[in-house]
Amino acid sequence: MFRSLVFHEIRPVEELNGQQRPIVVADGYEDTLPLPLFDSLPLFQEQINYLKQEGFHSLSISEVRAFYEQGQPLPEKSVLLTFDDCYQSLKEYAYPVLKAAGFQATVFVAAGWLFEKPSSYQPEVSRVLSQQELAKMKDVFEYANHTTHFHERRGTTQSRPMWETAERFKEDLILCNDHVALTDVFAYPFGLYDQQTVAVLEELNFNLAFTTKPGINRKETAPLELYRDVIPYTLPVEAFKKMMETEEK
Repeated sequence: MFRSLVFHEIRPVEELNGQQRPIVVADGYEDTLPLPLFDSLPLFQEQINYLKQEGFHSLSISEVRAFYEQGQPLPEKSVLLTFDDCYQSLKEYAYPVLKAAGFQATVFVAAGWLFEKPSSYQPEVSRVLSQQELAKMKDVFEYANHTTHFHERRGTTQSRPMWETAERFKEDLILCNDHVALTDVFAYPFGLYDQQTVAVLEELNFNLAFTTKPGINRKETAPLELYRDVIPYTLPVEAFKKMMETEEK
C-alpha cells in the first residue's frame, strides 16, 4: 500500500500573503489558484526532511504500475510525490529540495498551458513553465497527462472532460500525450470526474489515474480512481507526520 501526496505551489513564507493568485498560462485560460493549494517552502522542506529521515521511498510510476499490474510488492514506507500544473515554483523551489533529498516525483502536465519559452520567475502570479524547462528537470521529475486544453471547470462540480463529448476529450488526451513520457497515466483536473471520464481513459488504455480524494492506495483500490492527499500550507507538520505514520500501519 502507499499514500500519494499532491502539491501545486511551493512558496517562501513572505509570498503567502493571504491572496489568491491569478494563473498565467499559454492557452489563455483564466482562473485563480486558491491559497489552500500553496505550501510554504519551510514546511515543504520539513515534510521532505521527515520523509527522508524516516526512510520513506519515493515511488516511480513504474513501481506503482508493477504493483497493480504484476502484483509486485512495494518498498517499505513508500510514498508517491506528485505535482499538478507545472507552475514556476516547481523549478524555483520544489526541484532543488527534492534533488537534494534524492527523491523523485511525478508531475501532471496540462500541455496547452506550457509556454514556448522560459521566462523569469514572477511571484505575484502562478505562471506555468515551458517544455524546455521541464526537460531540464527529468532527473527528478517524470511527466504525465493532465489534459491539453481541458483543464477548465464550471463551478466546483464539473471539469471540462465531464461536459465535453467523449470524442473531444479523447482528442485532447492524445494531444497531451505528445508532450509527456507517461502516456498511460492521468490526473483528473481539479479532482473532478465521472464514470464517462473513466470510460474514456479505459478506451484509450490508460492504466493509472489519480483523484484528489484522500486515502491510502491498496491493491484493491481501482487503478483509475487512485487516492491523493492534497497538502496545503495550513497542514501542521505534526498532522503530516501522523498521516504518514497511519500509512505505515
